[in-house]
Amino acid sequence: MTTRTSKPLAEAEALAERFDMLPEGALVLAAVSGGVDSISLLHWLHARGTPVAAAHLHHGLRGAAADGDEAFVRDFCAARGIPFYAERADVGALAAREKISTEEAGRRARYDFLERAARSIGARRIATAHHADDNAETLLFQLVRGARSGLGGIAPVRGAYVRPFLSVTRAQIEAYARENGLGCRFDAMNGDDAFARNYIRHEIMPRLASVNGAAARHLAEAAAQLRAEGALLDSLAAQRLEAGGARLSPRRATVPCRTVNDAPEALRGRMLRLLLDALRVGKRDFTARHYDALAALCASAYGTHLDLPRGVRAERAGGVLALTAEAEPADHES
Repeated sequence: MTTRTSKPLAEAEALAERFDMLPEGALVLAAVSGGVDSISLLHWLHARGTPVAAAHLHHGLRGAAADGDEAFVRDFCAARGIPFYAERADVGALAAREKISTEEAGRRARYDFLERAARSIGARRIATAHHADDNAETLLFQLVRGARSGLGGIAPVRGAYVRPFLSVTRAQIEAYARENGLGCRFDAMNGDDAFARNYIRHEIMPRLASVNGAAARHLAEAAAQLRAEGALLDSLAAQRLEAGGARLSPRRATVPCRTVNDAPEALRGRMLRLLLDALRVGKRDFTARHYDALAALCASAYGTHLDLPRGVRAERAGGVLALTAEAEPADHES
């Protein structure tokens, strides 16, 4: 099967080559919901000759519409001889059981399914259809929620996960789908502005595009630059922690307070984040105020402890800051 050459293909090819996303002959498992982004990704991978299989998770939330999504992706794969793997999850029950949002529960269920499916078929890569607009939206979302991490947007590669379309805009993907006659499904939940990310997508991004038509691309480029600079600063922060006597483990991380207090301001927050990273509780619920509170605890002669998100407790005693975790919940960051 062949497809027409178009700009999205060229940009995706360049990104895939730069990050060695698609080693020759390696089986790739593509996450496919049935929407235009994931259908275009699956079509592109198959058309370029990549050994690919599709994975689709039914979330158990949208009744007949979700049944239709699964049937659509199954038929799309059958018509092209693409191996198809599907599973059903009760995301509503998972959200209630774990006391988390439906969105977060769906995210956990998807990653769990994708990783199990990849292991079972021997896939070396898991491809998702995140694109430049997603990256721009992630940067804006993290900024407005006061996050100190995540400003680098979505990683092109994270472990086995690869995002070949990360330099491609939504408009380019839609053009690719039209050029190749690709049908797709629409998830009504993606149109619900009660979800913060959807509000950014439908209200904020179009207004930014009216100022500059390349706004999404420029924001994505800024996120990539911040990611590169952040990696350098993180390496400097890690060196400071090691030299300053930090001790890191999945249940407990400690550092002499003077190591944090004496560090340049640009590194203090990163050093504290690396301590939290060692606990493997994820960064999703931590914002600027939490890192500021930890820095203040290190610098103060009066405070003794803090209760932080994800069951983390911070204590200062004898000039040492100790972070402990109640558990090691699975968390998947972008």
